[in-house]
Formats: sequence, structure tokens, C-alpha cells
Amino acid sequence: MAESSERTPLVERSISLTTRVAYAMGHVFNDLTAAMWFSYTLLFLQRIALLEPLTAGTLLLLGQVIDALMTPVFGVLVDRYSKKKVWHVVGSVMVTVSFPVIFGSFVRNPYSVGTMFVYVLSIMVFQTGWAAVQISHLSMIPALTNSPLVRAELTAIRYSAQVGAAVIVFIVTWIVLPSGRSTRLGPIDAFKFRNIVVVLTLFGVVSTVLFHVFLNARLLEAIRTPPRPATAGSVEANRPIPSTSTSAVSVTTETTAPSTPVTGSYQRKGWFSTSLLVRVALLYVASRLFITLATVYLPLYIEETGIGGRQALATVPLVSYTASFVAALLLKYINRSCGTKVCYLLGSLIGMAAAGVVKFAGSGAAVMYSAGVLIGAGSSITMVTALSITAELIGTRTESSALVYSIVTFLDKIVTGLVVIVIERWRCLDKELCPNYNRDTLAVVCASSMALGLVTLSLVSRCISN
Repeated sequence: MAESSERTPLVERSISLTTRVAYAMGHVFNDLTAAMWFSYTLLFLQRIALLEPLTAGTLLLLGQVIDALMTPVFGVLVDRYSKKKVWHVVGSVMVTVSFPVIFGSFVRNPYSVGTMFVYVLSIMVFQTGWAAVQISHLSMIPALTNSPLVRAELTAIRYSAQVGAAVIVFIVTWIVLPSGRSTRLGPIDAFKFRNIVVVLTLFGVVSTVLFHVFLNARLLEAIRTPPRPATAGSVEANRPIPSTSTSAVSVTTETTAPSTPVTGSYQRKGWFSTSLLVRVALLYVASRLFITLATVYLPLYIEETGIGGRQALATVPLVSYTASFVAALLLKYINRSCGTKVCYLLGSLIGMAAAGVVKFAGSGAAVMYSAGVLIGAGSSITMVTALSITAELIGTRTESSALVYSIVTFLDKIVTGLVVIVIERWRCLDKELCPNYNRDTLAVVCASSMALGLVTLSLVSRCISN
């Protein structure tokens, strides 16, 4: 891209503690709702709303599809129109008005058209707003700094805030939900879910307000370097101008002209960049599949075991996210010692160990909590590493960062929704034939997603700096 149109981040090497904390607060509302959505939506729709498993899975798939479709839309809108914080506000308002409706049990007849209309409309609004917040917030990382280490640190801080938000969800659930030793839920518990989402919405609104108050909007806007006057015969006057579409996803950070003709070299770079983007997207998909499907089926697995009462529906995920939080904090030091590839490999092996514990270690409270710890640590390491690799892909070219993030996150939302609908479509309802359906499902999704991550890592390892 021509030097006159390159974006120069205001912060080159480091950013203040206030900015880092404020940035972390910007996605807390999304993280609160996501933890609730993935952990308890299927459980709520099947046990509280009394919907059929296939119908509940279809509604979850609808949310994933809407989120996936709106992600590239907001990727273009955030890059081209208005300011990042404006889109963040728009998305936050949509989440605020729709999220409580999903778990509000405002309609009682699970088979009426009105019930389906309320669920479909609220889910569509919620996922549209969620996508707007996610993409606008992710695109702020390359705008805040061009240092790979600081970007990785911001990603880790963002993920730590996500884990902290999930911990809040499970603490609130732990306080509100338990009553009795049985893990089985029913329509009588509807008011408890309503109270949970009201508390989480209040937390989310407060964190969003703090984000907008303390994060300086000037740090997020493009600063265009004025073109230098070029004299005849100077290097600048004779420099070929690279293609804009190529530089948007180019991995290289050089701004000097290639020695070969533009039509040949840059076409090869464009093909290489597109191929690499697909591979990085698959790496992200594997990481998201692991964390999302584990989050969805861990509560169902806990309910299936009948161990620990209702409080286990909150305490096991709480322990899992606590382990995830600790792993995210330690990852900064592990990454400096071992590098990105080793970190992702470590996370994948931990995830596979979690699958082995769930499948072969038998039943009992110790097994559930051990599996939760391994799932939390593995998901944290792989997710942060995948996002760091995505930021490395963007490099210093931040003008299309939102679009790159939207492309990378698009596939995971579609794939996750399809996997859930397949699992629910073929769900075995006969307890005598398949008493451990959710246990086996959890083990399979953990192992297969991490296997996909390892295969994809081998395909992108040569393009990662460390």
C-alpha cells in the first residue's frame, strides 16, 4: 500500500495500564452473555422451556448462523464507516435489550407460534449486537499498538477478562440456582434463570460504560502519514505502489518495492496470504470448537452423572474457568520462553488429556473437577495463541483488521452450530441404551477439535515467527 494511506498506530511500543484495563472491560458484557449462552442455553431450552432437543439445537444453530453472517458485515462496516466505539455502542444496546428476553420465560407455551417468534427474534437481535461488539473490539488491538508482544499481551488481557466474566456467571449461578440435591431442572426454576440474566445484564452495562469512559477514542482512529514530496529520480518517485487488496492481508511488513514486477510478485503474495488466512482460520476454528463445545456439553455431562447436586452445574464450570484464568496469566511468560507453536502444542495436549479423563477415568466428583481444570487450561492456551497468530497475520497493516478478524471468526460460528445440531439430531433419548451419551459426546468433541488444531498447526508453523 502506498505510504500515504498506511495507518500508523498512535502507540508504537507500550500502552498505559489504564488503557489496558479499559480495553479489557470493553468485551466483558459479551463475555458474560457468551458464558450464559453456551453453558446453559441447551439446558434452559430443554429443561425449563420444555423444547425438544432438536428444536433447542436449531435455535442454538440459528444464533450461530446469525452471528457468523453478521461478522463479515460488521468487519466491513467497522473498517469503512464511522468509528469503532460507535459500532461498539450500537452492538451493546442490542445485546442489552435482547439478552434478558432469551432466558426471561415470558411465554409459557413451548409449542405456540408466539413462543418461537419471541425466541427467534430475540436471538437474532442478540447475536447481531454480539457480532458488532466482538468485531469492533477485536479490531482495536492492531489500532492500539503495532508491537507483536504488546498485541499478544492485549489478547491475553482480553481473554483473562473473558474468563473473569465467566467466573462471575458461575458464581451468580452458584448463588441463585441451587435448591436441593438433585441436578435435574424444571419449569419451576424459570424465575431463577430470569434473576441470573438480570444480574449479568447489570454487570455488563456497568463494564461497558467504564470502557467508554476510560478508553481514549483518539487511540483507535487512523492517523494517515502525509505523502513526502518526491523529486525526479528519487527512490520515492520510482517506487511501484503495491495493490491495496494484497496489503490488507499480507503477512510481510516490508514497505519497499519488490525487485520483480508487481503483477507477478504481488499476485503470488496475494495467493500466499489468502491460503495462510484460511489455515489460520482453521486453527482458530479448532480452538473455538474445543472451548465452545466443551462449554455447551460440560453442564449436560454434569447433569447426566447426577453427582454434586445442582451446585455442581455452577462449581465445575467455575473451577474450569478459574484454571483457564490462571493459564491465561501464565501464558505471557510461557510464550516468551517457548514460543507460539510450543504453546499451542501444549494446549492441544492438555485438551486431549481432558478427553481421556472424561472417557476413561470413570465417574466421581474428582473426575469431573479434574476434567474441568484440564478443559479450562487447554482452552485458554489454544485460544489466546490462535488470536495472537491472527494478530501476527495482520502485522502493521491495520486498515482491514476488522475484516480479517471477521473472516477468521466466521467459519467457527457456522461449524460450531452445525456440530451442535448434528449431535442433538442424533441424540439418544433411551437412558438404558446410552446412559453416557453426554460423557461420550464431551470426550469426542474435545479430542477431535484438538486433533484438528494440531493438524492445522503443522500447516501454518512455517509461517509463524516463533
